[in-house]
Amino acid sequence: MERSERERQMTPAERRRRMEAKRRRQKERARKKRLRMMILIGMGILALAIVGLIVFGIVKLVSGSGSKKIASKSGNFVIAIDAGHGGEDIGRSNGDAVEKNVTMDISSKLKTMLESQGFQVVMVREDDARMSKEERVQKANESQADLLISIHGGYSEDVNASGAVSYYNKENKQSKNLAETVQSALVKESSASDGGALEGSFHIISDTEMPAVLVEVGYISNAEEALNLADDSYQNEVAKGIAKGIIMSLEKTE
Repeated sequence: MERSERERQMTPAERRRRMEAKRRRQKERARKKRLRMMILIGMGILALAIVGLIVFGIVKLVSGSGSKKIASKSGNFVIAIDAGHGGEDIGRSNGDAVEKNVTMDISSKLKTMLESQGFQVVMVREDDARMSKEERVQKANESQADLLISIHGGYSEDVNASGAVSYYNKENKQSKNLAETVQSALVKESSASDGGALEGSFHIISDTEMPAVLVEVGYISNAEEALNLADDSYQNEVAKGIAKGIIMSLEKTE
């Protein structure tokens, strides 16, 4: 029997059932089509996300972790200053230049300069007292400072060795940038010989939790530099250079 003939012989109820079945099939086809479309869109989004993660990973790998600039944890920069030696630990000496005094003098001047610019300063060694390496690291970490500068004098068996040197922990990108910036500004302000920014493994820069630099401001073993390091005006120049280097290393906030 032809289809048209069969349809003519259907009762109204049969026709309704047939139309309902047809609508259900159409709805099911539409649902499957939407589902396929959603799957395709989802796969596209997933693919874009994967590509994004790969690109992000490559950028991180190439550029290192974060910015070279140092950001404030609290909104107001806190700077820790560590004056090397102290108490019976006088460090090296040459004439009037006694390392524990030179480091405290420069550190105190640096503190005053930074505070005049609105920064909060924490002195790791506050007076003429001996402190162990562990005590210095602990106090620096407890201060929650955003960065640390440790001041020392240099020494060499070669009495002609001269110049300022800034040491940083090679694992910390921000420390490297801080060392390079401080070194450049210090040399410019004081006209000291440039010993460069070098990798170092001192406890005060390796075990502290913030970007940290140990600055040897000059060779106490060098007679001319020893005279300079004991001179108040020269100490001011050194402190000014370090202060400028620190400020240039900070991530500016509005």
